[in-house]
Amino acid sequence: MGLFVGKELPNNEYRPGAIMRWLWPKHLSGNESNGYGVKEKVPPTQMLDGPNKKYWVAPGLWFLVRCYVGNMETLKSFFIYMKREKSGHIDVAPQKIEESGEKTAAALREYAKDHPQIDILGITHMRDEWMFVGQKPPRGKWIIVIAKAMDYEKVAANLKGNFNPTLTQVIGGYERTQKAAVDIANWIRARGYDAKGFGGMAPVKDEWHLVIPAAIESGIGQLAKNGSIISDKLGSCFRLASVITEIPLAADSPREIGVDEFCYACKKCQTDCPAGAITNEKHLVRGVMKWYVNFDKCMPYMAEHKACAICLSTCPWSRPGVAPSLSKKMLAKMARNKDDA
Repeated sequence: MGLFVGKELPNNEYRPGAIMRWLWPKHLSGNESNGYGVKEKVPPTQMLDGPNKKYWVAPGLWFLVRCYVGNMETLKSFFIYMKREKSGHIDVAPQKIEESGEKTAAALREYAKDHPQIDILGITHMRDEWMFVGQKPPRGKWIIVIAKAMDYEKVAANLKGNFNPTLTQVIGGYERTQKAAVDIANWIRARGYDAKGFGGMAPVKDEWHLVIPAAIESGIGQLAKNGSIISDKLGSCFRLASVITEIPLAADSPREIGVDEFCYACKKCQTDCPAGAITNEKHLVRGVMKWYVNFDKCMPYMAEHKACAICLSTCPWSRPGVAPSLSKKMLAKMARNKDDA
């Protein structure tokens, strides 16, 4: 049993290191804060911006220490990210370019297809329910979601116990997708409409929101057993960012790509999770039955192992080139099952 890193035990159990055990709140559950078991549809809560903030700050800071101390690449990505957050957006142009939502969305996609940090772009209506408790109403009626693949081979170094390349990809991925989001926001601002780009590395006061539900509604992918989103183009090994805007757009639609059909049968992330945080059943979370990762088991291991991401790299969908064909197989299977019913 270590001071900084805990010990993996039989049957997918994990005992955190001494520092994490000391810092972890003894009377609170992260699952409870996340709305686990809550029957009503309620907004998500921020652990670091609520009544129990003081209890979660210490584990959160320890997570940051593990991620950034001694890793110059992640520190560089962090400082670039924070500088862009502070001063990356241009002023909104005084004159609006008024076009139909369909025409603007098409022009936006044309711009995005040549952006090096955008692999997929989805558009949907922004919902109040995606805003965390205590935040202001969304600044616009539309949310644009950006997805960018990480380097699978570097992320998958975690399967051999080397978490540094994985961490560099995760933090670097947040910085790169944030750049894409700010660039998209500036493209909109130049057309005379308010827009703000959001990365996934740090909360923005009064405007913090969920991105995965918006990614699902905009057709990027579906929620998977590992609590992340699976895309039929990128698998599970990618990062997300978002733009909230008032410019009129045209919404995409959620798509069936066969994730549930696959996840119920596959147990790869479940058996490979060292902390035993993943189960084979959906759970009630804030009024919705969905895949859910046990926060109290996941977070200590993730913090001590520099963002972990084993559930991303071990997912069969994440292997390069596999996701498109796997989705086709699952959809074909679903069609056969429907015909036989």
